[in-house]
Amino acid sequence: MKYKDSTLFPLAATAAALIPAISFGAGFALEQGSARGNANAASLVSKGGEPSALYWNPAAITSLDGTRAEVSVTAIRPAAEVKTVNPYTGETAVGKGNNHVWTIPAAYLTHQLSDEWFFGFGVFTRYGLGAEFPQTWAGRYGNYKAEILSLDFAPQLAWKVTDRLSVAAGVSIRYFDIELAQKIDAAGLAGLRRYNDPSPSPYDVDQNLHGDDIKPAFDLGLTYKIADDWTFGAAYHSRINFKVKGDAKWRRPAPVAAMAPYAFLDQPFTARNYNPDKFMLGLAWDATDRLCLGFAATYTTWHLYDDLLIKLDHEMAGPGTKELSSTKEWHDAWRLTFGGDYALCDEWTLRGSYTWDQSPINGVWADYLVPGDNRHIIGLGLGWSRGAWTVEGSYFYEFVDDFTVHARPRGGVYDGKYQNAYGHAVSLSVSRAF
Repeated sequence: MKYKDSTLFPLAATAAALIPAISFGAGFALEQGSARGNANAASLVSKGGEPSALYWNPAAITSLDGTRAEVSVTAIRPAAEVKTVNPYTGETAVGKGNNHVWTIPAAYLTHQLSDEWFFGFGVFTRYGLGAEFPQTWAGRYGNYKAEILSLDFAPQLAWKVTDRLSVAAGVSIRYFDIELAQKIDAAGLAGLRRYNDPSPSPYDVDQNLHGDDIKPAFDLGLTYKIADDWTFGAAYHSRINFKVKGDAKWRRPAPVAAMAPYAFLDQPFTARNYNPDKFMLGLAWDATDRLCLGFAATYTTWHLYDDLLIKLDHEMAGPGTKELSSTKEWHDAWRLTFGGDYALCDEWTLRGSYTWDQSPINGVWADYLVPGDNRHIIGLGLGWSRGAWTVEGSYFYEFVDDFTVHARPRGGVYDGKYQNAYGHAVSLSVSRAF
């Protein structure tokens, strides 16, 4: 038996950092591969120009001679509010995420093996989200905390077939770790009050799940110089089907433990989760000797995230609670970037972009884990290069369209709205040629 919209939250994908209350890409994607990419990723998909091109299109590293290394860090401060309406009393409450500054690191190394062959290695993340609210907030029966950590280790090999055409292939070994926490309305389950009434209760059971998995994906890339001033790029990053294994633990108030001694006992669990495919396209135009304009598009197969299925070793709290599921039914989505790089002089380059990031979330099954509507991102950056050294700095501002949430009290979701979701991010990358 499946218990729809049950007490467990999505085992969504991954992040190199744990980001509360908001994810910095539609769905649970992260797109922060480097400072230059945060300012304008369009040219990196098609032309490359720095080791972090591995993150977008591994074929673009054939533009780099010799050996090069790059380290990058992005610091993000997100914010969001969730308005909820108590289905029993009509009372309105506004919950705010516990805002922090979170960091996303990345590192890259490229090496020219010969005139035709190039090797690259990257450590980074492609997916991740988080949610962190006070444990007493109105949506606590949906969730109050999600911490997700992942790390990709990605060796890539690129072949410069001709002066115009390059191709690449490689693997990404992805480590996935997640911890989820929420409250369970034990008084409501026992019939002592209306189930999942968001009003305070001393009989809430605290639930914590922690599990991990490691799986490979594969990466493909291509760049083609259409003309002297036009370059096209395409890349594919494959899906991963994770089977998370871990421990489910519950902390019970003393009255609950006394009344139900065999309920909410710690035990192992397994859960299935897909990281979707990503298809990337890029086009760069060298409009002048100083100005490069670019466009990039990413298509992500979010339809794979159709539901969440949790399997426990034993019944959690009576019949029908050994296998728990929650419907998602997301749809595929696009991310579109328009940007430009302008060389102020030989050493300094100014960068900027606008990105529209489409939400994949099905409004019928929306919950509080992800701000559920389209995103708008303005990126600005400045790059400096002298000799073997290059330093890139950037800033971007992201805001998320407000999104209405429809009530499903059995799943701890109430009528309301995700609103005032935004974030500030600053990034710094340093690279050196050897």
